[in-house]
Amino acid sequence: MAMGAGFHWLWPTPIGLHRYAEAANLNPLLVGAFGEGRAAQEQQRGEEPGPFFASDDDLLHRVKLPEWQDFVGFIVSSLGETAKEANREAWGGQALELRVGIEGMWFQCSREGAFHDVHTHGNCSWSGVYIVQIDEPERRMSHPVYGAANGVTRLYGPPFGTLGGAFVDVGNAYLQPPHLDIEPVPGQLLLFPSWLAHQALPYGGERERIIISFNASLHGSQGDQMHGYSAH
Repeated sequence: MAMGAGFHWLWPTPIGLHRYAEAANLNPLLVGAFGEGRAAQEQQRGEEPGPFFASDDDLLHRVKLPEWQDFVGFIVSSLGETAKEANREAWGGQALELRVGIEGMWFQCSREGAFHDVHTHGNCSWSGVYIVQIDEPERRMSHPVYGAANGVTRLYGPPFGTLGGAFVDVGNAYLQPPHLDIEPVPGQLLLFPSWLAHQALPYGGERERIIISFNASLHGSQGDQMHGYSAH
């Protein structure tokens, strides 16, 4: 690709933040449904209740609430909007009709300092975290040990892995900070590329931290070929 003279940013990291308008109605229903589902799966697995729980990843088809399909529609439309913005240049202005596939969806519960260590997701292009329940901001951030980082989702930028011994001066100050904390707000949907390293930091609070996580793949309804194939 020929590039003209001047300044260029290469490989920025896109994320999307969306708010579900019906969260106040849906989230309490999800808390109840997940409580029942957790008890059933713990019994099936022979597990004792503990500070961390992750459900099976078939949640998309397991929830039977009437409000569920509207919520799934919100996720699908949010994925489409975010992917469109991220790929605006790559798609070259084409208005693609998308097929969105939820490859796996599950809920997680944490309390008493439980966390999810740094990881990425495979076999998908986008991942998401929806906040169902957590302490109110003032109470959450007043934790005597975790403070404002209590229960946040931390995103690690692509240069993070190379910064262990890197010299930082004013010339490469743009590398700082190497991570970003996303404040957990009930009803908030965070979308990020599946290759982006992330972590759920330790959480302690009066209310259990309950989230929905999922992986998704997006394809053009006519296939994924964008620019044709060259002859060999």
